[in-house]
Amino acid sequence: MTEKLNMPVITSMEVMPVAGYDSMLMTLSGAHAPVFTRNLVILRDSFGHTGIGEIHGGDYTKESLEACIPLVMNQPVMRYRNILDAIHKAAKRAADDDGEGIQTLDISKLKYVVKSEWAIECALLDLVGQALGMRMCDLLGEGKQRDRVEVLGYLFYVSDRHKAEELHYLDESDSSDPWFRMRREKMLSHEEIVAQARCLHDKYGFRNFKLKGGVFSGAYEMETVRALKKAFPEGRINIDPNGAWSLQEAVDLCRDMKNVLTYVEDPCGPESGYSSREIMTEFKNAVQIPVATNMIATDWRQFY
Repeated sequence: MTEKLNMPVITSMEVMPVAGYDSMLMTLSGAHAPVFTRNLVILRDSFGHTGIGEIHGGDYTKESLEACIPLVMNQPVMRYRNILDAIHKAAKRAADDDGEGIQTLDISKLKYVVKSEWAIECALLDLVGQALGMRMCDLLGEGKQRDRVEVLGYLFYVSDRHKAEELHYLDESDSSDPWFRMRREKMLSHEEIVAQARCLHDKYGFRNFKLKGGVFSGAYEMETVRALKKAFPEGRINIDPNGAWSLQEAVDLCRDMKNVLTYVEDPCGPESGYSSREIMTEFKNAVQIPVATNMIATDWRQFY
């Protein structure tokens, strides 16, 4: 049947780890390392097309992807759903994966939240679109809806890299580019974060910003948010503390921020026997500010 319809089949699958330089960006779990890692999935088919997907880095994810190669090789591209089904059925939960994802703020479990097959699915859809001559927006949605999509600038408190000389964070202090010079340097004050936002606005045109929180006290970070709103009164300003605050603290911090914050991402996590979903619902009802999450709904069962 495959030969009769002349459908492309997958002829190779390669998993390629890549790395790039990072700055000493601060988060709830500490500082970013001097480099960040990703895993690329490169699929090639019998029509000569190449499909690419990418996912979080790390040996665990790389090995999970490589274990899928026998389930992908020599399969018809158009049966990509069958390929994914075979991967799902063959998958086994790791012994120390309790299914809670990262809603308990245990970042070491991130590798269990990021499903490696997502990279394979993206690469497969890339091949399907090329075989049919269709854009992804036509293949998965209702076609092209707009010519441009505005994105926000992601702001981070940046620690002093000189405190960890042995890690060899990149030094760009001699760059002719203002942003390249700034991004590797310490930025911890309200004024320095506003300067970071202005520099990103000048270089890339960002008008809306999200601040990575969970680094200092909630009160300090809210002062930074207010400073950003003052500097960009027409901008949409958001904060993501990665669930660092208790429910009561989150309510106290955000109750009077309706005219400053557009939304709050993961302000609080599970507490007192209640799940993150229940706690976030209480928060939203109390402050009437939209919420977002990428921590508490990481498994389809968690949506029910």
